[in-house]
Order: sequence, then structure tokens, then C-alpha cells
Amino acid sequence: MQIKEKISTFFVILSLFLFIFPSISSAHAYIKKSTPLDNETVEKAPREVTIKFDESIQPSFNSIKVFDSEGNRVDQRNGRIDPKQPFILKSDLKKNLPNGSYRIKWKVVSSDGHPVEGVIPFQIGEEGQDSTSIHNETKGYTPKADLIIIRWMQYLSNACFVGLIFFYMVVLPKELRETGTVDKKFFKLISTGLIFLFLSILLSLPLQASIESGYPWSEVFNFSIIENILMNTNYGRSWLIQIALLLTLALLTSFISVAESTKRIILWACLCLGAALLLTKALTSHAAAQPNQLLTVAMDFLHLLAAAIWIGSLIGFVALPSIRKNTEIKQDYLKMIKSFSKWGLGLVLLITITGLSGSFLYIPNLSALFQTNYGQVLTCKVILLLLMLLLAAVNFIKGKRGTTKGLGATLKGELSIGLVILILSVVLTNLPTAMQSPGPFRNTNTVNHGEQVTLRATPNIIGVNLFEVTLKDQEGQPIKEVEQLHLTFTMLEMDMGKETVSLTKTAEGKYEVKGLHFTMAGNWNVHVHVLTKSLESIDTDFKVLVGSQ
Repeated sequence: MQIKEKISTFFVILSLFLFIFPSISSAHAYIKKSTPLDNETVEKAPREVTIKFDESIQPSFNSIKVFDSEGNRVDQRNGRIDPKQPFILKSDLKKNLPNGSYRIKWKVVSSDGHPVEGVIPFQIGEEGQDSTSIHNETKGYTPKADLIIIRWMQYLSNACFVGLIFFYMVVLPKELRETGTVDKKFFKLISTGLIFLFLSILLSLPLQASIESGYPWSEVFNFSIIENILMNTNYGRSWLIQIALLLTLALLTSFISVAESTKRIILWACLCLGAALLLTKALTSHAAAQPNQLLTVAMDFLHLLAAAIWIGSLIGFVALPSIRKNTEIKQDYLKMIKSFSKWGLGLVLLITITGLSGSFLYIPNLSALFQTNYGQVLTCKVILLLLMLLLAAVNFIKGKRGTTKGLGATLKGELSIGLVILILSVVLTNLPTAMQSPGPFRNTNTVNHGEQVTLRATPNIIGVNLFEVTLKDQEGQPIKEVEQLHLTFTMLEMDMGKETVSLTKTAEGKYEVKGLHFTMAGNWNVHVHVLTKSLESIDTDFKVLVGSQ
């Protein structure tokens, strides 16, 4: 009873932390504000251009260049990170730049090791080409085949190592551990997992060098690039720790078979070091880029650890077909199924809670689950997790009823789905989150006597947007006889004053305006004020999360 109470208390405290300290933010660094603004027209040539990001950016592999409409560089080639504000990238401009269109081409590496780049157009003076005709964009890193394969191999081999040790030490009965064939097979699997873990981590260094520098694999095996990654990036420092842990694990694993008296101690030490490798992965993930790093990294680590134990234990069950088919120890196998089901319940709860914490951090609203790549991949992961849980329930019922009929197929099915989930996890940890690209905004408020006010903002990013307001009465008919309609924009995260604009009628009950009114990514309040010809006022507010791309 005391153990159950402790477990319940742990989950209650964990849940309280999740809801008391949620911090909505993104992963890849994104622009909060630039000077000049995206598509802004300035009267005089600025002395410098600056870009403010939502997080500190790494000192390596960043650049900022400014070009005129003919493609000539007009900056002083002194792009740099502000030493006092490591989230600001800046560069000085040449003096007395003529009127015309210009574009800022930039690239940075965020604190979680993901490169982000983009173009910010602006205009000096009213003459010349309009800067809004220049395509502005922000582009984050999209996972490619090399990253998916190498990181998936790392996740799987780590799960194989950590999960199998857990299975061997906690789930497998002592009688079976002392069986020579079982013991030999498990240590062969553990050693294989360690070898592939070593290989995947070795390959991850040139992979990261290719991602951050933008060079192909054929060019990253260069001393200066590798040195830059190791000495000047978060990933490089984490990689050195991973290598030290792997060497220690290799040494300890070599003593397992020759030190029978201390085998359990060595195995527990290997389990802890394997878990430490998962922690280093959490330290270079989306979680490491959050303001409240202690909580987010802890949640990500627990998520990875629970998944590793679950999948690694499934590998253990699937790797024991001879035990499952042996009628003499069949009951022991079924007891193992029931025993692991209890652990599985706790692991599922942990995966669910930590997974929900990630959803709170990276999914701003329900529509983002379907409008963004990140949300779509996350939705697929949740669906597969539910299928995995269904198969786990079937396995538990079979174990409780004492039947092994079809057990091998459902165990393999559960494991197969888990392996696919690992692939989706790799993709998720390297995709720009939905916070950077929440998609077009659309919401409807009901006010006063049932009138409906609908606000649309497209594409809902920094820069020029199209704002549309639709007005309907309580019967769903367009509201006519409108004297004026204004929108007032207020940035909620920084005091930037207020800006009020008038909308133009395009149809009965429909009004729009196009302009540069979202000048910073983040949370905005858009106040809609309607005055009818009968002097009746309709007022309502919309909270809008503005993206950077």
C-alpha cells in the first residue's frame, strides 16, 4: 500500500508541476523582431540591421548579409552576435545607401542545434521597387533520411540496451536468469545494442556538422568544422560526454561475464549510465531550448527513459520464443507478462504525462494539430500509441487467462508499432514546432445580443497580413448599416504601444485591410470595434498567436 501511495503522490506532484509551470514557446530559434521590420519602408537608411530571436543563438555557423535589388552586398561584413544580448544578431550597413529595395539574408543555429535561415525585405524611401514584391521567408531544418536513420538507430539501440537490462534485472525470474542459454542470449543482445549505440553516436557527430554547417557529408570531415562543432556548440559538448559514457559502458560490460559475484552491481551501473545517455539526448532536444529548462529537460528525459524501458522489454519478450513454447516453464512466462503489465501501466502513465507536457509546449491550439507538419506527426504518434496500448491490453488479458495462443503475434505487433513510434519521435525532435508556424488565424466571438464577429488573419506571421472581419446578426444574416470598423493591435509580451487601422467594406457584412500590423512574433490582442449608423457599438477582443514563418 505504501508503494502505491508513493507512486500516486509522485504523479500528483508531477501533474502539478506541469500545470503550474507551463511555458509556451518554440524549439528552433525564431524571430521576435527585426530592425527594419519585414517589408517595412523607412525614410532614411539605417546604420545597422538587427534581428532579435526568442532564444540565445549559438556562436558558430551564423551569418547576416544585406543585399540591394541588384544583388550587391551593402553591409560592412561585420555580422555578429551581441555579446551582452546573445539572442540578437546584427550587422552595420554602408553609409548613405540610396533609396530602393533591400533584403537581409540571415542564418543562425538555435540552442538545440537546429539551423534556421531566412530573408527579410525592406525598403528605403518611397521610390523604387516596392519591397513587398520580394519574397520573405523563414525556413527551419527539415529532417532528412540520414538524420532519421542515424537517430532512429540511436534510440533503438539505447532502448535495446537499457530496456533489456531492466527486463533482465526486474522482470525475468531468477530461475530463468540462471539458465545458461537465456543468460547467454541476453548478454549477446545487450552487447549488440551497445555496439550499435556506439556506431550511431559516432556517426551523429558528422551528421550534426552537416546539419549546422550546411555542407554535404563529403565536406564535413574537416578538422576546422569538427573542431568548431566540438568546442563551440552545445551538441559538441554533449557528444564528448556521450563518448566518455560509452567507453565506461564498454569497460563495465566486458566485466559482466567474468565477475559473477558483482554481476548485479555492474548491470545496475550499466543501466544508470545508459539512462545518462538518454539524458544527454534530452539536453540537445527541443526541451533544451525552453526558458524553464530544468522542468522541460526532466520531462523529455523521463519520456525517453519510459519509452526505452517499454520497447526494450518488448524486445526481451520477443527474443524468448523458446521459453514461451516450453510447456514446463510456460506459467513462469505468463507470470512475467502479468508482472510487466503492472510496470507497463506506470510506464504508459509516465509517457502520457510527459507527452502531454510536450503538447502544451509546442502546440498552441487544436487547429495546429492538423494545420502544421509538427501537429500532424504528433497526431500520428498518438494514434499509434493508442494502438500499442490496445495490444498491450490484449497481452495482459492473455497472461491473466493463462493462454499463449497468438501471444507471439501480438507481442511482435506491439514491438513493431513501438519501432515506428521511435521513427516519428526522431522526426518530431527535429521539426520546427507549431509555435513557429501556427497557420492562418480564424475565430468567431458572440457578443451583445448574439451578434457574431469573425476575425481572419492570413498568413498570420510577422510582416504583411490580410485581415478580414465578418459581421452577422443573431439570425446569421450580414450586419448592414456599419458606419466604421476599426482594428486595434496590441503586443501582449512587450510594450510596443497600440496601432489602430480602419477596414474597407468588400461585401455586405465583410471588411478587410492588408498591411504590416504584426511586427513581432508572439501573442497579440486584436480589438475589433464596430460602430453602426444607429450609433450602436460592437466590441470584442481576439488573442492571436503570431508565427515567424
